[in-house]
Amino acid sequence: MTALEGIDRFETVALWRETAGAQRREVYIAIGEAELVVQDRAGAALSHWSLPALERLNPGEMPARYVPAPGAGEELEIAEPEMVAALERLAAAVAMGRRRPGALRRVLIGLGLGFAAGLVAIWLPGAMRDQAARMMPAPQRAEIGQRLLTELTALTGPPCDAILGAEALDILEARLVPGADMRLAVLRDLPQPALALPGDLFVLSDSVLVTQDEPAVAAGHLLATALTARLEPPLRDLLAGLGPFDLMRLLASGEVTEEAIAGHVEGLLLSDPALADAALLRDGFAAARLDWAPFARDAGLPAGAPGAADLPPVLDDTTWLSLQGICDG
Repeated sequence: MTALEGIDRFETVALWRETAGAQRREVYIAIGEAELVVQDRAGAALSHWSLPALERLNPGEMPARYVPAPGAGEELEIAEPEMVAALERLAAAVAMGRRRPGALRRVLIGLGLGFAAGLVAIWLPGAMRDQAARMMPAPQRAEIGQRLLTELTALTGPPCDAILGAEALDILEARLVPGADMRLAVLRDLPQPALALPGDLFVLSDSVLVTQDEPAVAAGHLLATALTARLEPPLRDLLAGLGPFDLMRLLASGEVTEEAIAGHVEGLLLSDPALADAALLRDGFAAARLDWAPFARDAGLPAGAPGAADLPPVLDDTTWLSLQGICDG
């Protein structure tokens, strides 16, 4: 005998009864790919049995007796152990398939769901961030910006607020972005020259005030930060650092956790702030009538050709000195 797997036909001798009560006769039986064929000695087919419907009448006994379906009168008696073993293997395979109906369908559905879940995992956080950025009202943006500033001041000390310096800061804002509703703060020893926070809140380091002889560099850092914030709102940077659960909490209740605030501030302090393209910044400097070259040299950007010679001063000397002393009060 040959092993069942991998061959098309598997044959032996058996006793066959065509109907109940009929006399048994010797036949040949052969296993094909999906059926059992009963043949006479000349090879003519006498009957075809479906292998999945095959049923054994005397499990564990020999010779084995089979019927083509429950209650059928037709019967086979097989004494060949290897043929019986082959049929039992087929019966076990059929039973396994019946215990797991639709297995392929379930696998395909599982793969489809897994693929869909992967797409959702990629797409959903971005969509949630966009939704949060669109829906957040201005007061909430301002509140988040103030919380970030409070976290910063825990490291740098409170914002500088000398009276004459604060007045000079307002004059600088009006000079650079007239009519804008910006909030400005100066912090001691901030490692970045300037930072943008949600809610139109901008923070300037006192180092760009006290280390410069004239105000163009400090004004340039503040303007470049404000121009960049118009293109890439700082709220989006905060949202980009939130996980899916924090985003859902924000959308549901408007709450940003203290851990998220602290983590974002840490990122701001440890990384150089991204700036918009130099060409776009230069256009903004030209619109504000601010000399590009002093800021470009300090920021390591190409200074380009000299600007117009008739640009108005950033601040007069008295106002500039007051701004430099904003942290002395």
